[in-house]
Amino acid sequence: MRSIRCRQHRRPAVGLARLEDGSPPDQGSGDRAATRNTAASGGVGRAAIQIANQIGAVPIAVTRHTAKQESLLAAGAAAVIATDREDVAESTRLYTDGNGVDIILDAVMGPGLADLSLAAKLGGTRATVGWLDPRAASFPANPSLTVHRYLAFADMTDPEIVRRVAAFLAAGVRTGVLRPAVDRVFGLDDIIEAHRYLEAGMSEGKIVVKIH
Repeated sequence: MRSIRCRQHRRPAVGLARLEDGSPPDQGSGDRAATRNTAASGGVGRAAIQIANQIGAVPIAVTRHTAKQESLLAAGAAAVIATDREDVAESTRLYTDGNGVDIILDAVMGPGLADLSLAAKLGGTRATVGWLDPRAASFPANPSLTVHRYLAFADMTDPEIVRRVAAFLAAGVRTGVLRPAVDRVFGLDDIIEAHRYLEAGMSEGKIVVKIH
């Protein structure tokens, strides 16, 4: 049964590459930008949705649970694919008129990587930002895919990159585009319950534990 949900069907926006200063994308640049975000319902995934919208890209979110679709649409995703009921590559191409996405932001890795790569267009890009699935990652099945392994701590040693990232994030916070996504707040005495809630995999944003 098809379960992809969309806010509206729209063509990918332009100017995905302009990240450094929070400026709106250059509508004359010619870069088409549709992004696909795995593990979208967590804190990092929701931040990625907000950033995609900030730069004029079209975020397509991927989650394991159909129950999280409406929440992700409300968070700003243009479309949501639930993998418990839908094939990722097929649904992605349906939404993008058969083209596939420009960029895949993957926080999962694991053996599903080869199938995931089929959601990208020819000449597309996949950036891995995590490894939530500890199993061996399969080789991408899309031969034209450019793969980047992103390590934030390595980049943060460069003062110029730090400056650009800080400026971009500050612009998003200032305009209200970037907002922390907090699911639940626990007291320190409830740390065991907090861990159980986290391990259940049903949170929609960050889980916060208050020390005081």
